[in-house]
Amino acid sequence: MRVALILPDLANYQTHLYGDLYPQALAAIAKSHRANSTRLSAPASYPWKYARAAIERLERQHHPALLAAMGIDPIVGVGKFQLLPHLGLNIGGRFIRAKSYLIATGSIPANPQIPGLEEIDYLTIDRLTEIGETPIPQYWAIVGAETIGVELAQTLARLGCQVTLIVETEQILPHEDRKFANYIQAQLEADGVRIYLVTTVMAVMENGASKLVVLDSESIAVDEIFIALPERPLIESFNLTEVGVAYDRKGISIDAKLRTSNPNIYACGSVCGNVLGGYRSDGLTQSEAKIAVHNALSWRKTKVNYNSYNRFPWAVYTDPPLARVGMKIAEAIQSKRKDIIILEQYFKNCPQAILNNTTTGLCQIIVTYKGDILGAAIVGQNAPELIQILALAIQHKLKIADLKTFPSLSPSYTELIDLTLEEWYKYQRDKNSQQGSWLSRLWR
Repeated sequence: MRVALILPDLANYQTHLYGDLYPQALAAIAKSHRANSTRLSAPASYPWKYARAAIERLERQHHPALLAAMGIDPIVGVGKFQLLPHLGLNIGGRFIRAKSYLIATGSIPANPQIPGLEEIDYLTIDRLTEIGETPIPQYWAIVGAETIGVELAQTLARLGCQVTLIVETEQILPHEDRKFANYIQAQLEADGVRIYLVTTVMAVMENGASKLVVLDSESIAVDEIFIALPERPLIESFNLTEVGVAYDRKGISIDAKLRTSNPNIYACGSVCGNVLGGYRSDGLTQSEAKIAVHNALSWRKTKVNYNSYNRFPWAVYTDPPLARVGMKIAEAIQSKRKDIIILEQYFKNCPQAILNNTTTGLCQIIVTYKGDILGAAIVGQNAPELIQILALAIQHKLKIADLKTFPSLSPSYTELIDLTLEEWYKYQRDKNSQQGSWLSRLWR
């Protein structure tokens, strides 16, 4: 069996395999400065060079030469489907015919509808790696409530930049419960990020050597504008209509087996426009990719169960980070279920957090009266790692009491989950005490 991987022309699309991780690479060095109680008074170039080197190391793990050694034929170029004389892919005059095709081109930054933006130079995630070769901008405006913007705002502030974050929503991270979003907002403001909520950018324009961001009631002069708005699927130039693949502005239409309306063409990931909990999920994308590859190569097809999306964890990589899985508090309220209990525990009670002076944070687990785990959210140190324990419990349909059997080190951050479990047992004791009191009155 031969497999060809069509790689886009990176010079044209300006995308990189690990480009979305660039802010996290920057955040790593910003966090080290914070740990050493140092803060850059002015932005320096070496953090950007460090981040670029880290991303290049990750990209080398999927270098075309390594793929070729594994038996994969990497072909650089933009493919265009054609139906005649046979269904195939035309790549710069080279015609490739296969049993099945898989579209996994992902998404790219959309064109924001901000007056004047197209007339000036601005940044999106795919262009962030360009910073560092020239003097680092001192003043930044980040427009949009996408997680990448929130993460980058904090990192830039810790690297000595003056940052303004502008969102149209009533809170940053609008898809998160307000209590958790407020934790992140408070930390960003403590780091020096200036935040505008419920604010619309009316226009942007050049202002000499700087750029002017015009808001409802004032204007802000900055050196650089970063757009953190929702992305759009990358489907241009593939000639999908001719080969019978249905799509709209949200992405390619697929069935539960990840087939498009052309049974020989499959698709997965954000190119299909699938969104989990308001954000694109790496966990969902990876699950889709495995099923899509299996279905494209096997006669026995597997379906994607989107009803089980709750088992996919998700995180915002700020400091402290925010992670969640399953049902949120807002969803629990909307469901109007009367058998739900909210268990909460604060990082300030966790021994490891006390030892490391990382006591800001909260663990919240949503359970039913019977102990079924419906969801969880954690904001605090090591939240992405901790949430995976609860995601595993949800996936295997464990009861909240079953988590007590999990071995944990002491001191460690996993004790936070044990401390949260104590709230469950307190509820059980109070419940039994109330029942006992009721029975004693009954028997009198």
